[in-house]
Amino acid sequence: MTAWRTRAAAMLREPLVHFLVLGALVFVALAGRAPDLGERRIIVDEPVVAGLVNHHARAFRRPPTAEELDGLIRDHVRGEVYYREALRLGLDADDEVVKKRLRNKMLAIAGAEAEAAQPSDAELQALLDADPARYAAPSRYQLEQIYLGPDTPALRAAATAALRGLPQAATPAIATEALPLPGRFDDASQTDLAEQLGDEFATALARLPVGTWTGPVVSGFGLHLVRIDRRVQPPPPRLADVRQRLENDWRSSAIRKAQDAHLQQLMDSYSVEIKRPS
Repeated sequence: MTAWRTRAAAMLREPLVHFLVLGALVFVALAGRAPDLGERRIIVDEPVVAGLVNHHARAFRRPPTAEELDGLIRDHVRGEVYYREALRLGLDADDEVVKKRLRNKMLAIAGAEAEAAQPSDAELQALLDADPARYAAPSRYQLEQIYLGPDTPALRAAATAALRGLPQAATPAIATEALPLPGRFDDASQTDLAEQLGDEFATALARLPVGTWTGPVVSGFGLHLVRIDRRVQPPPPRLADVRQRLENDWRSSAIRKAQDAHLQQLMDSYSVEIKRPS
C-alpha cells in the first residue's frame, strides 16, 4: 500500500494521467456498460486510484494524505459493493432519481461535442446582428425621484392628481416618505438602478419621457414620481466587446440542438404507445 500511495501522489502531478482517466470514464459512459452482476471481483488499479486522488485534489486543493487515501479506497470499494448488489436486486428499476441522473448523463454525452466546439467570428457576428439589443450596454440616466410610500390605490390616485396640469419646471406638491436612497442620480446605469430600486423600476424608465415629472412608477419599495433629465443610449455593441457572452449563448444553443437531434434519433428507434385513462 505504501508504494501505491507514493505512485498515486506522483500521478496527481501528471496531466496525462488525468486525461487518460477522464477518457476512460467517457468511454465507459459511451459504452453504457453495466458491471457484470456475476463478477465478484473489485479491482482497484492505478487509474482508479488516480481518479480518487484527482477528485480529492479538486475538492480540497491538495493531495490526500496516506491515511485519507486509504479511506478513499475503502469507500470506493464499499460503493462498488453497494452498487453491484443494488443492481443485482433490481433496486434501480422505476427509481425516478436514478432515471433523472441517467437522463442527465445521456444529455451530457449528446452535447459533449457541441460543448467543445469553437464558433467562428462569422457565426458570432450573425448572432450579434440577430439581436443587438441583447448585448448592448445598459442605458445611463440622470434623474430625480420622489418616494411616495407603499403601493396603494389611494396613493396612486393622489400621485396622478398631483401630476395633472403640473407645469414642466414645477415640482409636484404631494406628501412624501423617507427612503434611504438618493433623490437624484446623476450618472446611473439601468443596472445600477435595478440593483437599488428593482427591475420593474429600471425597466419602466425606458418608456418615460425626458424633462417632465411622471408616474407613479413602481419600485421594490412602493411608488415614486420620476423626472428623467437625461437618457444616454449605449452605442451599438461590437463583437470584440461582447465576445464571451456571444460564445456562451452560441454554445448553449449548439448543445441544445445536439441534444434535440440525439433525442430524435433515439426516439425514431422506439415505438411509443400512449393509453390515456378513460
